[in-house]
Amino acid sequence: MHVYALVGSSGTGKSHRAVRLAYELHCSIIIDDGLIIEENRILTGTSAKKAPSRLGAIRTALFQDDLHQQQCQEAIRQANPSGILILGTSDGMVNRIAERLGLPAPEKIIQIEDIASDAEIRKARYNRSQRGRHVVPAPALEVKKTWRGALIDPIRILFRKKGHERKTWTEQSVVRPTFTSLGNLSISTPAIIAAVTHQLQGMAGVHGIDDVEVDHLDEGMSLDVKIHAEYGIALHHLGHSIQQALRQVFDESIGVPVAAVNVTFTKLHLSDR
Repeated sequence: MHVYALVGSSGTGKSHRAVRLAYELHCSIIIDDGLIIEENRILTGTSAKKAPSRLGAIRTALFQDDLHQQQCQEAIRQANPSGILILGTSDGMVNRIAERLGLPAPEKIIQIEDIASDAEIRKARYNRSQRGRHVVPAPALEVKKTWRGALIDPIRILFRKKGHERKTWTEQSVVRPTFTSLGNLSISTPAIIAAVTHQLQGMAGVHGIDDVEVDHLDEGMSLDVKIHAEYGIALHHLGHSIQQALRQVFDESIGVPVAAVNVTFTKLHLSDR
């Protein structure tokens, strides 16, 4: 078994480049932030990005929980890969991960600066620090199975196989972690209701807002909105517009994942004209 490592400080784009590097090194398994990823599926593990604190994230990434460690060791044993790529923020970290999982020390450690330009690293840092965008080197469907609320967007990466003209694609997922270096973010229910009211007031077809109820689910926030609508408006189009507007303002702008937006029309108002 060949073990390699990709090292770089947080936010420099390691996870984004992991799939391509693993392909070039003939590694079928990537170990990243507490996850064991085999090609297009997450075999097992717990993402450090789900941890509620920085300390918890570090413990998860280093497989310090015994049950987590054992599950990941067993998954690697059953997969029996010829090559593994470990991601970490330092040489010491990737060596500790290898030791914790019973793997040989990495025979080669690649620095992120070796495979990414200064401009690419600056862009990755910006996406991490300013936009809270983190990459998991696994398809969106895999991420949704265990952590749907964090998913922002899937991204596709182009490959050209060596010695062939045929192009292939692979998918990764952009997520918003539970814990970031900026601290924890919480928005109160009254603030959410105020944001909903502000967003919908003045929208064409909306005469008024009857009620807003907020429910916090594991996969994200659920909104139940009761609306007074203008008579003559196509209600199915208006309902869809309301759903899209609220999902966009919360999921994309404010950063709160939205699991559902339920719209009920409680009253129709005739036009004054």
